[in-house]
Amino acid sequence: METQRKSTAGKLPKPRFGTRTRDPSVRLWFSIESLNQLATKAGRSLQKPSLSGTGAAEARTATNTRSTWLWRSFLVLVLAPLVTCSIYFGFLASDQFGSEMRLAVRGATQLLPGSDALAASGLGTLASLNSSQDVYIVADYIASRSMIDDLSKEIDLGAIYSKRGRAAEDLLRYWRSMVQTSVQAASGIVTVTVKTFSREDSVRIATAIRARCDIVANQLLDRVRHDAVERATAEVKSARAQLSARQASLEQFRNARMQIDPLALARSLGETITTLRRDLVDVEVTLDTAKASLASDAPQIKMLTANRQILSDQIVALEARITGADLNSPTASAVLAEYDKLDVKKSLAEQAVVIAERMLDNTKVDANHHHIYLVAIEDPTVPQSPIAPRRAHMILLISLGALSFWSLIAVIAANVRDHTI
Repeated sequence: METQRKSTAGKLPKPRFGTRTRDPSVRLWFSIESLNQLATKAGRSLQKPSLSGTGAAEARTATNTRSTWLWRSFLVLVLAPLVTCSIYFGFLASDQFGSEMRLAVRGATQLLPGSDALAASGLGTLASLNSSQDVYIVADYIASRSMIDDLSKEIDLGAIYSKRGRAAEDLLRYWRSMVQTSVQAASGIVTVTVKTFSREDSVRIATAIRARCDIVANQLLDRVRHDAVERATAEVKSARAQLSARQASLEQFRNARMQIDPLALARSLGETITTLRRDLVDVEVTLDTAKASLASDAPQIKMLTANRQILSDQIVALEARITGADLNSPTASAVLAEYDKLDVKKSLAEQAVVIAERMLDNTKVDANHHHIYLVAIEDPTVPQSPIAPRRAHMILLISLGALSFWSLIAVIAANVRDHTI
């Protein structure tokens, strides 16, 4: 073989290097030479050692070492996991029985704000999301710590799951692994699967969960009704308090101005001024008639002149009370403006009270229309056979995994050994 390799190597063209280009035959020679070296190394590793000499003894020792290493690694990485998992799943692992039930959460719920606009824009699904919130509340309650606390008052969960003395967080994680829930938002159905180590315990826990969900649904309904009515009642109280404040302000204004109704007073002043002006016109007409037939110093003319002056003074005084010519007293227009402002605030407060009371009545009616209840689509089933562990499947899976891992380690070790020769 050595002679053949030398003859083959002698026939190959020698590499020639240039400053600018390289002959393609040089690349081919390097490739053939590399393959030749790899083939030679593989041949050496596959050659059977001769039965004489020190080299044969060393070869036998290396072969025995490799064989021993392979068997030991096979025992550790394949047989040991196989025996361990066979013992565990065959004698130690307990059977788990599952009881399944299905609940439908039904009820009339309020739609999301702007649901009409969402439906018109083609996003009607978003508008109905609020109708399925009760379903998720029930599902979350089943997987919560509150459910464990509530059931622990009736059932000894620690004895069923052999988790006495464990932390609450650990028990919660274990509970979520043994009790699984799934929600169908479109139909509002909650599927609950309870796994325990006996048929009776699975059915008992599933039945207790069903009863607790009924209680929670009723509590949720009562809370929704109570919160809605309480908010509406608070709005009514706030509106009434605002109205009382406005009425107190108006009463304080009347006491300060000594006027019950400034608007009626202003109306009365206007009517009085109109009457005085009419009387003033009559006096002036009479006075002009008397001047045509009597002397200027006649007693009748003096009396008519005095009456005209008195009427004019009264009209000026009354107009001053309205227009503000008298700076010593507040004008009727200013008093009337302040009164109108207070009266408008009072009217608005009265309307707010009416609206709040109407909303309270509507809220009470809506609260009575709001219902949340559970419908048992499927009662807790009685398991006939264990659902876990899948013994043969797990043993086969672990065996295949261990064998694959051992094969990968053996291939990597052989590759490293071949490259170190």
